[in-house]
Amino acid sequence: MRPEIKRGAIAPKRNKQKEQQDIVLDPRRSALLIIDMQNDFVSPGGYHHRQGRPCGPLQLIIPNIQQLLRSLPEEVKVIYVVTVREPDGSDNHWRFHRILPERVRITGEARGHDYNALRGTWGAEIVDILEPGPGAHTVYKRRTSAFYQTDLEMRLRCWGIDTLILTGVAADVCVESTARDAFNRDFDIIVVSDGVASGTEPICKEMLNRMAASFGAVLPAAQIRELFLPARCPGGQ
Repeated sequence: MRPEIKRGAIAPKRNKQKEQQDIVLDPRRSALLIIDMQNDFVSPGGYHHRQGRPCGPLQLIIPNIQQLLRSLPEEVKVIYVVTVREPDGSDNHWRFHRILPERVRITGEARGHDYNALRGTWGAEIVDILEPGPGAHTVYKRRTSAFYQTDLEMRLRCWGIDTLILTGVAADVCVESTARDAFNRDFDIIVVSDGVASGTEPICKEMLNRMAASFGAVLPAAQIRELFLPARCPGGQ
């Protein structure tokens, strides 16, 4: 039973060390999601760069994601979530909105000026250094969440996956939308703190704080490997 706190009494101090949870992951029930690591979003010369947005912070997470790919147990499913848009603009969802966010008003994206991630273009391709290897899976999306009108949930259920490790961009848009949808579908969530990025560091930190407070765990890439049994990890003893 919880201790009774009398009026005017000082509440007992919370033991933060005890509140920390020991996370142990089954690699057969885990998946690594790599979200929107495409040239238009993270590479110099891509759509965001052409719009004047810095791509430096987005580039910095690439080595950390690459290290995760090398170090996680082979049983962990690797899923690339890729945004794709049609060249004729037929799937441009902004045309359905009368109330537009500031970013879209500034870039003119809703008016059909310079679409991003057009099917068949360099901008829609995954950055070379993170090119999918054998056994990787790809999910194509047209909105911010990897779950919206895709077959991602069906695949995860069929594979018996219950834990998602999230990386990619933008932390506060597509990664967060995917995390929230996953949480509401009862998947466990781990966000890789140095494996996600936004245009600015403060925005990314705010997203990570929201995730840690309300949706799951936030851990650096170096700690993710330690959540699995060492014998199952490449180079494990």
